Amino acid sequence: RMISKNLIEVYFIVIHHSGVLNSEKDPTSINQWKSILKNHKKEFGKKYPWSISPYHFGIGKKGDIFTGQDENFFCIHAGEDYYNFRSLAVSFLGNFNIETMNDNQLNSGIDLVKDLMEKYKIPLERVLRHKDIVPTDCPGKNFPWERFSNKLVNIPQYKYDSIEFAYKLGWIKNLHSPDEPLDFGTFLTILKNFYEVIKNGY
Repeated sequence: RMISKNLIEVYFIVIHHSGVLNSEKDPTSINQWKSILKNHKKEFGKKYPWSISPYHFGIGKKGDIFTGQDENFFCIHAGEDYYNFRSLAVSFLGNFNIETMNDNQLNSGIDLVKDLMEKYKIPLERVLRHKDIVPTDCPGKNFPWERFSNKLVNIPQYKYDSIEFAYKLGWIKNLHSPDEPLDFGTFLTILKNFYEVIKNGY
Protein backbone atom coordinates (compact mmCIF):
# COMPACT_ATOMS: atom_id res chain seq x y z
CA ARG A 1 0.00 0.00 0.00
CA MET A 2 1.38 3.41 -0.97
CA ILE A 3 1.63 5.87 1.89
CA SER A 4 0.95 9.49 0.95
CA LYS A 5 4.17 11.44 1.23
CA ASN A 6 2.33 14.64 2.12
CA LEU A 7 1.97 16.03 5.61
CA ILE A 8 -1.63 16.06 6.82
CA GLU A 9 -1.01 19.47 8.41
CA VAL A 10 1.79 21.39 10.09
CA TYR A 11 0.51 21.42 13.66
CA PHE A 12 3.73 20.86 15.65
CA ILE A 13 7.43 21.63 15.41
CA VAL A 14 9.59 18.91 16.94
CA ILE A 15 13.11 19.72 18.16
CA HIS A 16 15.87 17.09 17.93
CA HIS A 17 19.60 16.80 18.26
CA SER A 18 21.43 14.57 15.80
CA GLY A 19 23.11 12.65 18.65
CA VAL A 20 26.45 12.84 16.81
CA LEU A 21 29.30 14.79 18.40
CA ASN A 22 30.54 17.81 16.48
CA SER A 23 34.14 17.56 15.41
CA GLU A 24 36.97 20.08 14.94
CA LYS A 25 37.48 18.71 11.43
CA ASP A 26 33.93 19.62 10.47
CA PRO A 27 33.52 23.17 11.81
CA THR A 28 30.20 23.93 10.09
CA SER A 29 28.77 20.38 10.56
CA ILE A 30 28.18 20.07 6.80
CA ASN A 31 29.87 16.65 6.64
CA GLN A 32 27.76 15.40 9.52
CA TRP A 33 24.63 16.62 7.68
CA LYS A 34 25.70 14.86 4.46
CA SER A 35 26.27 11.62 6.30
CA ILE A 36 22.83 11.88 8.00
CA LEU A 37 21.22 12.17 4.54
CA LYS A 38 23.32 9.32 3.17
CA ASN A 39 22.42 6.97 6.03
CA HIS A 40 18.77 7.91 5.75
CA LYS A 41 18.74 7.14 2.03
CA LYS A 42 20.38 3.79 2.71
CA GLU A 43 17.76 2.89 5.32
CA PHE A 44 14.58 4.25 3.71
CA GLY A 45 15.44 4.88 0.04
CA LYS A 46 13.85 1.71 -1.30
CA LYS A 47 10.64 2.00 0.71
CA TYR A 48 10.21 5.79 0.36
CA PRO A 49 12.21 6.93 -2.70
CA TRP A 50 11.14 10.58 -2.19
CA SER A 51 12.33 10.67 1.45
CA ILE A 52 15.76 12.31 1.54
CA SER A 53 16.21 13.21 5.21
CA PRO A 54 14.95 12.38 8.71
CA TYR A 55 14.58 16.15 9.32
CA HIS A 56 13.16 19.14 7.47
CA PHE A 57 16.01 21.33 8.75
CA GLY A 58 19.41 20.89 10.35
CA ILE A 59 21.32 23.59 12.22
CA GLY A 60 25.09 23.36 12.14
CA LYS A 61 27.56 24.28 14.84
CA LYS A 62 28.24 27.73 13.36
CA GLY A 63 24.56 28.43 12.76
CA ASP A 64 24.32 27.32 9.13
CA ILE A 65 20.86 26.06 8.24
CA PHE A 66 20.72 22.94 6.09
CA THR A 67 17.51 22.02 4.32
CA GLY A 68 16.44 18.40 4.35
CA GLN A 69 13.00 17.03 3.55
CA ASP A 70 10.60 19.24 1.60
CA GLU A 71 8.30 21.11 4.03
CA ASN A 72 5.22 19.57 2.39
CA PHE A 73 6.42 16.00 2.92
CA PHE A 74 6.45 14.07 6.17
CA CYS A 75 9.67 13.00 7.87
CA ILE A 76 10.34 9.76 9.69
CA HIS A 77 11.59 11.37 12.90
CA ALA A 78 9.22 11.28 15.88
CA GLY A 79 8.88 7.54 16.55
CA GLU A 80 5.12 8.12 16.36
CA ASP A 81 3.19 8.39 13.08
CA TYR A 82 0.60 10.80 14.46
CA TYR A 83 3.40 13.36 14.89
CA ASN A 84 5.35 12.36 11.77
CA PHE A 85 2.37 13.38 9.65
CA ARG A 86 1.67 16.60 11.53
CA SER A 87 5.03 18.16 12.31
CA LEU A 88 8.17 19.78 11.01
CA ALA A 89 11.41 18.28 12.32
CA VAL A 90 14.27 20.61 13.27
CA SER A 91 17.57 19.06 14.33
CA PHE A 92 20.45 20.82 16.09
CA LEU A 93 23.56 18.96 14.92
CA GLY A 94 25.57 17.66 17.84
CA ASN A 95 25.22 15.41 20.84
CA PHE A 96 23.81 17.61 23.59
CA ASN A 97 23.98 14.87 26.17
CA ILE A 98 27.75 15.44 26.00
CA GLU A 99 28.55 18.82 24.44
CA THR A 100 27.01 22.24 25.05
CA MET A 101 25.56 24.52 22.41
CA ASN A 102 27.18 27.79 21.34
CA ASP A 103 25.19 31.01 20.80
CA ASN A 104 25.54 30.99 17.00
CA GLN A 105 23.84 27.64 16.72
CA LEU A 106 21.21 28.47 19.34
CA ASN A 107 20.29 31.89 17.89
CA SER A 108 20.13 30.54 14.36
CA GLY A 109 17.74 27.83 15.58
CA ILE A 110 15.63 30.40 17.43
CA ASP A 111 15.30 32.54 14.28
CA LEU A 112 14.39 29.54 12.14
CA VAL A 113 11.77 28.18 14.57
CA LYS A 114 10.26 31.67 15.08
CA ASP A 115 9.85 32.00 11.30
CA LEU A 116 8.21 28.56 11.10
CA MET A 117 5.90 29.37 14.03
CA GLU A 118 4.79 32.53 12.27
CA LYS A 119 4.41 30.89 8.87
CA TYR A 120 2.28 28.00 10.17
CA LYS A 121 0.61 29.83 13.10
CA ILE A 122 2.10 27.46 15.70
CA PRO A 123 1.97 28.57 19.35
CA LEU A 124 4.78 27.80 21.81
CA GLU A 125 2.78 24.90 23.40
CA ARG A 126 3.09 23.02 20.12
CA VAL A 127 6.87 23.34 19.87
CA LEU A 128 7.90 20.02 21.37
CA ARG A 129 11.09 18.21 22.23
CA HIS A 130 11.40 14.71 20.80
CA LYS A 131 11.37 13.42 24.38
CA ASP A 132 7.93 15.00 24.92
CA ILE A 133 6.59 12.44 22.42
CA VAL A 134 8.46 9.19 23.07
CA PRO A 135 10.92 7.95 25.74
CA THR A 136 14.29 9.30 24.54
CA ASP A 137 16.99 11.76 25.72
CA CYS A 138 16.63 13.78 22.52
CA PRO A 139 17.45 16.71 22.19
CA GLY A 140 19.90 15.98 25.04
CA LYS A 141 20.14 16.94 28.70
CA ASN A 142 22.39 19.94 27.91
CA PHE A 143 19.97 21.37 25.35
CA PRO A 144 19.26 24.94 26.60
CA TRP A 145 15.48 24.47 26.46
CA GLU A 146 14.57 27.32 28.84
CA ARG A 147 16.62 29.88 26.93
CA PHE A 148 15.44 28.51 23.61
CA SER A 149 11.71 28.44 24.37
CA ASN A 150 11.74 31.80 26.21
CA LYS A 151 13.37 33.51 23.23
CA LEU A 152 10.66 32.15 20.91
CA VAL A 153 8.09 34.40 22.59
CA ASN A 154 10.05 37.68 22.63
CA ILE A 155 10.22 38.29 26.38
CA PRO A 156 12.75 41.10 26.98
CA GLN A 157 15.97 40.21 28.80
CA TYR A 158 15.49 42.75 31.61
CA LYS A 159 12.49 40.76 32.87
CA TYR A 160 14.66 37.64 33.24
CA ASP A 161 17.33 39.70 34.99
CA SER A 162 14.76 41.01 37.50
CA ILE A 163 13.50 37.50 38.25
CA GLU A 164 17.04 36.24 38.82
CA PHE A 165 17.75 39.26 41.07
CA ALA A 166 14.61 38.65 43.18
CA TYR A 167 15.42 34.93 43.41
CA LYS A 168 19.00 35.54 44.56
CA LEU A 169 17.79 37.96 47.24
CA GLY A 170 15.15 35.54 48.47
CA TRP A 171 12.07 37.61 47.51
CA ILE A 172 10.85 34.64 45.49
CA LYS A 173 11.60 30.98 46.22
CA ASN A 174 11.49 29.65 42.63
CA LEU A 175 12.56 30.97 39.26
CA HIS A 176 9.31 31.91 37.53
CA SER A 177 8.56 32.62 33.90
CA PRO A 178 8.33 36.42 33.27
CA ASP A 179 4.91 36.16 31.61
CA GLU A 180 3.40 34.05 34.40
CA PRO A 181 0.16 35.55 35.77
CA LEU A 182 0.42 36.79 39.36
CA ASP A 183 -2.32 36.13 41.91
CA PHE A 184 -2.87 38.27 45.00
CA GLY A 185 -1.56 35.62 47.42
CA THR A 186 1.73 35.31 45.51
CA PHE A 187 2.06 39.09 45.33
CA LEU A 188 1.70 39.39 49.13
CA THR A 189 4.14 36.52 49.65
CA ILE A 190 6.75 38.37 47.57
CA LEU A 191 6.13 41.53 49.65
CA LYS A 192 6.44 39.50 52.87
CA ASN A 193 9.75 37.95 51.68
CA PHE A 194 10.96 41.39 50.65
CA TYR A 195 10.05 42.76 54.08
CA GLU A 196 11.91 39.88 55.83
CA VAL A 197 15.01 40.53 53.75
CA ILE A 198 14.95 44.27 54.51
CA LYS A 199 14.23 43.70 58.24
CA ASN A 200 17.11 41.23 58.58
CA GLY A 201 19.58 43.48 56.83
CA TYR A 202 19.92 43.70 53.05
